[in-house]
Amino acid sequence: MANFSLPAPFEPEKTAYIHDRTTRPARPAISRSDLVRRFAGFGIGLVIAAFMIAIAFQVRDGWENHREWVVATTGPFYALGGIAIGHLLFRKKLQAVAPALLFLVLAALFAGFDIAADADDADMALRDALSIGGGILLAISIACAVFAVLWVELRNPTKAPPPQM
Repeated sequence: MANFSLPAPFEPEKTAYIHDRTTRPARPAISRSDLVRRFAGFGIGLVIAAFMIAIAFQVRDGWENHREWVVATTGPFYALGGIAIGHLLFRKKLQAVAPALLFLVLAALFAGFDIAADADDADMALRDALSIGGGILLAISIACAVFAVLWVELRNPTKAPPPQM
């Protein structure tokens, strides 16, 4: 019988079973493909977040009056938006992630037009307008992604994987 008055439980009849660490079973091996499958949404999200930061740097560069603090202070929002989009893509919730992807593509187009306007030495007012439009579209994309992941997770939460025992 176990003695529960001790600071740590002690079972005198089962000392080899409970207290001997060598008799414990080893944890199941995890293959590399299982790890890739488990963290695919996070990896996709990091790539999308890096893409968002690249757009943000280009949009910031297009302004005549540089705002050096903008990309640095809004970096966590790009990470949040990118990981939210990656999570939704991994869960195959395409209808929920579609608005965020649409605004992200529009922001990328604005950044591309801004690069083209810079190459052609276009008017700074046009470059400012493209930069501001790209920044606004990028912010809307992040807001859509965060709202979509909250909506999806509240309505249909992610289930934990079954135990491997």
